[in-house]
Amino acid sequence: MKVFHTPVLLNEVLQFLNIKENGIYVDATCGEGGHSLAILNHLKNGLLICIDQDEEILNRAKERLSGFTNVRFYNDTFDNLDEILKNEKLDSVDGILADLGISMFHLQGKEENVALLGLSYNDDKSPLDMRLDKRLSITAFDVVNRFKESELARILFEYGEEKEGRKIAREIVRSRPVKTAKQLADIVIKVKRERRKRIHPATKTFLALRIFVNEELEKLESFIPLSVDKLCKNGRLVIISYHSLEDRIVKNKFKLLEKECKGKVITKKVITPSQTEIRQNKSSRSAKMRVFEKSGG
Repeated sequence: MKVFHTPVLLNEVLQFLNIKENGIYVDATCGEGGHSLAILNHLKNGLLICIDQDEEILNRAKERLSGFTNVRFYNDTFDNLDEILKNEKLDSVDGILADLGISMFHLQGKEENVALLGLSYNDDKSPLDMRLDKRLSITAFDVVNRFKESELARILFEYGEEKEGRKIAREIVRSRPVKTAKQLADIVIKVKRERRKRIHPATKTFLALRIFVNEELEKLESFIPLSVDKLCKNGRLVIISYHSLEDRIVKNKFKLLEKECKGKVITKKVITPSQTEIRQNKSSRSAKMRVFEKSGG
């Protein structure tokens, strides 16, 4: 039996999506289909559109949701939502969910032939790739081994908020070629001299490289207003983020859309997991959920 990633803030997602039995919904970051499964269980004559840029992960979702006929799958990025809905001959949908976290599937690699992509700190076998979408041209290997030290330092600071980015960048350049994730993690540990902390010393470095390689912030910036445009009246956009850069973008975009009279922010205070959920699923500890409702006028 396959073990799937546990969906974060599941009850809250279902509550704030306000699912209608015959509604049309989009899981814009389907992953292994945890949230999707719960949404489908609440639909009767409705439709769910599942999107994920990672083909391998999406195939797992297809297998998991194979018992449903009212679901469509797209191996694409969520900022292409407009084209996806056109393909489905839809002008609008009742709700959209985007969970911006990465699946434990690629971080833990517990199954045979799992492509870790260089995302796991202990991975000393896979190439240092980090692309969730193989159609992207630049890999983490390219950034680490070919970018100038100053540019590498900028990426670590701007995309990972790593205060020691300059020191880490300098040591990476000295250590080239850096071929695996473990080699990269060991370099960061050497610079930061931190080994026994709750959060791995290389967390911010890996986060920065993954975000940069996958153009995550740029895609999020364009996705939010596009999603609201594609919502029906009183439709809701639910976004779960996991670090301050993402959450800041979501918060500011929602505020701007509210000022533009596109709708209202439902979650005046950010929604976070309960202590019970965090104990049961440690990967949920940094999750923050915000919800926007399109105006009904």
